[in-house]
Amino acid sequence: MWTDTRPAVEMPRLFERGGDLISFAGGLPDLDVLPLEAISSQLSRLVRLGGRLAFQYSTPHVAKALVPAITDLMAQEGAATTAENLVPTGGSQMGLMAVALGIGTPGETVLCQTPAYPGAAAAFRTAGLNLHAIPEDPGTDGGMDPVGLRETVLRLRAAGHTARLLYCNPTFQNPTGATVSVERRKELLTVCQELDLLVIEDNPYGLLAFDGGTTATLQGLDPDRVVYLGTFSKVFAPGLRCGWISAPAHLAQHLRRTTEVMSLSPSALAQAALAAFHTRNGWTALVDAYRHSYRERSTLMADALERELGTTGPWSWERPTGGFYIWLRHREGVDTGRFAAAAAAHGVSFVPGSHFGIDGEHADALRLCFSHVPRKRITEGISRLAAAFDAPDPLPEGGTR
Repeated sequence: MWTDTRPAVEMPRLFERGGDLISFAGGLPDLDVLPLEAISSQLSRLVRLGGRLAFQYSTPHVAKALVPAITDLMAQEGAATTAENLVPTGGSQMGLMAVALGIGTPGETVLCQTPAYPGAAAAFRTAGLNLHAIPEDPGTDGGMDPVGLRETVLRLRAAGHTARLLYCNPTFQNPTGATVSVERRKELLTVCQELDLLVIEDNPYGLLAFDGGTTATLQGLDPDRVVYLGTFSKVFAPGLRCGWISAPAHLAQHLRRTTEVMSLSPSALAQAALAAFHTRNGWTALVDAYRHSYRERSTLMADALERELGTTGPWSWERPTGGFYIWLRHREGVDTGRFAAAAAAHGVSFVPGSHFGIDGEHADALRLCFSHVPRKRITEGISRLAAAFDAPDPLPEGGTR
């Protein structure tokens, strides 16, 4: 069986809730901003007039009515696509799995921006691919270093490895919240062109800048070299499980066949619901409402961190300018997994940084998500977290201090 030949893959437990737990773990959107009454009315009309189609199997294509909703979102970040280049998915996670299975070859190496989204690492590893970190740039752009990328690819190829795929999440990255500048994106794409690398751009958060600004996508800068993963989970709702791949023409049909094997057909109901919403409402008001909500929550969390942890102590972080996350790093390199039990005892949760490493790195960090926590509980949650950081270390098993 394939499970005997591929390494075990584990995803962090992100969505556990209940009791008095304040969860800073899972990246859930704030669905309080959804105009549920309007959506309910649209769904009712959709089911009444077209239910027999909406509840039926469909073809492995993005529905014609949904294409403008996708092209509208992508155009806001300088990207463009056509119906022929679009492949429907059940969210970005399915898109990652489809790309890993449909484009990757078992045993080859995927260059990966780190810290990395665990779902991407899990998808690539499940498909039998190996991951290799792109060297980080200590400069202001952070993240991927173009010179280091070139050297790494050449070194891997010289050692006999196949290295032709690069995965990244360059805008409000999960987990750091960092955004790669346009100039740095162009430098990276120049290296990719030189070395004939295909880029997999994962972009769930690109429209969620708190100031309403956008950054040109890699797909918009070089559409023939980029496979773009989009999703409605962060700008509408994850429960519909609806996303898309925008791929160069020579890859789109192959990816469409892969997704057909995975799901047989996309949800006609989900696609129709999203198309109906966009036709009647557009995206501007809803995306602005999300931005406003996340800006407020981000400020509450960052302010609370400054009060509870200070700015010169062992913890460092950056105030986010968009997205869902704040990335804390321990200046003395302490493994943040040691705080997990104390945090649970204090009724708060986070994701240790080790979940975002691909080879044991980033254990000295942790990710906090502010997007879904009720505003009035964010300050309390950070207070609980600070108390967990100050709690005595647990005794070694069977031992004494």
